[in-house]
Amino acid sequence: MGRIVYPTNQLRGFLNTINDLSADLVLQESMQIFNKKLYTTKIEEALLAKDKEKFMKYTNLLKQL
Repeated sequence: MGRIVYPTNQLRGFLNTINDLSADLVLQESMQIFNKKLYTTKIEEALLAKDKEKFMKYTNLLKQL
């Protein structure tokens, strides 16, 4: 037979899952902010260099965020 799962173990597992999800959301948001700034900088550089290919690349990446 299976072992008995006590309510405290269930609660601990639930809290660990919530903490993992929270960390994932914070990381995802941080990466999105970082990428937005990076792509904006790359777009500005492409405009100054008149590099249409890079401009289109980073504009499309920024739109996908």
